[in-house]
Amino acid sequence: MKIGIDAQTILNPKMGDAAGLGHYTYHLIDSLLSIDQKNEYVLFFNYKAREEDIKKFSRQNVTIRRFPFSHYKKFLPLAYSETLTTAFFLRDKLDILFVPGGRVPLTYKKKIVVTGHNLALKKFPELFSKKENLKSRIKPAAFKRADTVIALTQAGKKDLENDFGVDSKKIKVINNAFDKNFFQIASLNEIQKVKDKYKINGEYILFMNTIKPLNNLPKLIEAFSKLRLLLKGKKPNSNYKLVLAGKNGWLSDEIHQIAKDFGLKNEVIFPGYIEQEDLNALYSGADVFVSVPLYEEFGSTVLEAMACGVPVVCSKIPSLSEITGGVTEMVDPYDVEGIKCAILKVLDDDVLRGEMKKSGLEQAKKFHWRKTAKETLRVLEGVVN
Repeated sequence: MKIGIDAQTILNPKMGDAAGLGHYTYHLIDSLLSIDQKNEYVLFFNYKAREEDIKKFSRQNVTIRRFPFSHYKKFLPLAYSETLTTAFFLRDKLDILFVPGGRVPLTYKKKIVVTGHNLALKKFPELFSKKENLKSRIKPAAFKRADTVIALTQAGKKDLENDFGVDSKKIKVINNAFDKNFFQIASLNEIQKVKDKYKINGEYILFMNTIKPLNNLPKLIEAFSKLRLLLKGKKPNSNYKLVLAGKNGWLSDEIHQIAKDFGLKNEVIFPGYIEQEDLNALYSGADVFVSVPLYEEFGSTVLEAMACGVPVVCSKIPSLSEITGGVTEMVDPYDVEGIKCAILKVLDDDVLRGEMKKSGLEQAKKFHWRKTAKETLRVLEGVVN
């Protein structure tokens, strides 16, 4: 079987490399190639991907392709761009095309499997840019065109059915995963080096994801402003910081300004994109990990924190309730007081923290890329056969 995979969202920072969709695509391809030497793979990369990065995927059963027209694609009319993309995919006579993310070529009439990403666009259009909102207009047609749509959670499956009108019979739920290296807890020395690198002094509460409105950071900053006053009274020697780690997304400047407006310029730290080799130590050094998005398709960073032995406070939303299995403190993401109290509860109770660390580690062990890859391969083979 010849499997084509659209890999344009990885090895290209501007398109989301190493974050969200790019992270999913990278690890899924890597795991598919490690478990499957029987089938032939054709990987389609963006023209900006560096040769030394692409070499990571070199195998006997792998063919590498680059989109030759990517650099002038933005100047082409949509219909012409569609035609070129379809022609490029057809050239390799694929048995099936897998599109983990990005745009599905609607004029490509052979078998396609897609993953249901960016579903929040339908529920919260006001939290996305005009450009991102345009993507939501073509998604229903793309999902309808696909032979199978992969949902990352049961919650995502319901959203695909209710918000995008996808037939439940063509949706397969395959959980996402995270890198097993997160189970390697960092040493105190490694933690201190990373704190020095990102200029973090004292104890800290950590968030890790893109700095954008959907992640509800204004509410988290407000909750932290109230929490910090309480902590000063309860723990006079503490010097807690709120570390909002991740690359800047849409309206990130406004989120930076909100921290200043609360008088927290030096207490809320924005270290930006975190290098892969620093992630374990940054997670491990946190007293608590907090993620209170209004919507989440899966929540890999929550699992990464749990794997690092960090207690988690997160939104009580369907996808996060599903993957965390009741081992986190869950809050209403709109309730600032509730967010504050949940973080304080975890910081204040050493016994609870110990229980959360242990149960979090056990829950995180249920998710791994090898399992995700096996289930994805089963879907691809099922569609072809």
